[in-house]
Amino acid sequence: MRKINFKDKRGEGHLSTAVKILIAVVIGALLLSGLYVLFAGESGVLASIQKQVQGLMDFGEAGVTVERVLDEESGTYCLRYSYDGQHWQQAKMPDYGTGSSVYGLISNHSESDLIQAALVKNGDQFYVLTSPDGGVSWVEQVSFTAVEITHFYYGVSTPLPAGSSSFSGERFVCRYRTGGSTYFTMTSNGKTWTKPTWSDMHIIGS
Repeated sequence: MRKINFKDKRGEGHLSTAVKILIAVVIGALLLSGLYVLFAGESGVLASIQKQVQGLMDFGEAGVTVERVLDEESGTYCLRYSYDGQHWQQAKMPDYGTGSSVYGLISNHSESDLIQAALVKNGDQFYVLTSPDGGVSWVEQVSFTAVEITHFYYGVSTPLPAGSSSFSGERFVCRYRTGGSTYFTMTSNGKTWTKPTWSDMHIIGS
């Protein structure tokens, strides 16, 4: 009778190779599914990048957002702008030296012809600037020395104190005190800031 050799391992190599191939296929499938979820899923990297790019491409329709914020390092206020409300950059403004701070920011809130104005202070020196591009860059329009700013706004003359002066329509207004007197600088188009003449203004109540 022929003896059976139970220690014959001639087929073991093929079985081991098959198991290794099967394991490799399973691991590969898991890696591919993981990469798909990471990059191509609804919350994946590609979807996130697509949303960011789309937000930047919508700039022309959405416009620019500009705001006045405190610079904690210097303790002064500055302007920053954003195209999407998430990524902010510092506005391009003239350098008025150490200690200069944005005193105020106003706008006519017009959808068709947006005009924004900023008032920058450095000591007793003030600078009125306007932005031609929605808040990204700023250009100086007029400067003056003052001990107090009483009004800086856009609108009608109603907020001005009784006994002051009034004007028709809506304007950008800056009212300030210096040398014991009160002065105005204003504009209707945001570009030409001048001290009003008596033909532009009259005493409230007259």
